[in-house]
Amino acid sequence: MFQVQPVRSRELQEQIADAIGCEFHKDTYAFFAGEVTDDGTTVTSLIGLCQFTFDPEKSVIKSLAAAPGSEEDEAMTILVRSVMYSVYRAEIPLIAFAEGVYPDDKIKKMGFRNIGGEWQIDLVKFYESPCHYNAGK
Repeated sequence: MFQVQPVRSRELQEQIADAIGCEFHKDTYAFFAGEVTDDGTTVTSLIGLCQFTFDPEKSVIKSLAAAPGSEEDEAMTILVRSVMYSVYRAEIPLIAFAEGVYPDDKIKKMGFRNIGGEWQIDLVKFYESPCHYNAGK
């Protein structure tokens, strides 16, 4: 079983980024996905890391990386959805990918729309009606 959790310290975030082999963005927040023991108390392997910033208007995903050998597509989608829900709960209306962070075709599969050259999701509209939002692509 795997879980997605916020990374609670910069030191841990840097360690996870190093273990996965992605750049550490020191001025970001982060969530990670990892395999955990059945009781949910111990991470047994890393799956991925998502680092992001936010302000009152928008959250920006600065990096999204899977651990070598992990099942990337489904886990990365769940990781991004967890970040989306977290920033939505913080009443931030928009989330976007920074340019070049992740392949465009995979970003599109996650439900993001290319608007003015930026991959983004209007979180208010998405959470009002996720099925309708994705059907409108």
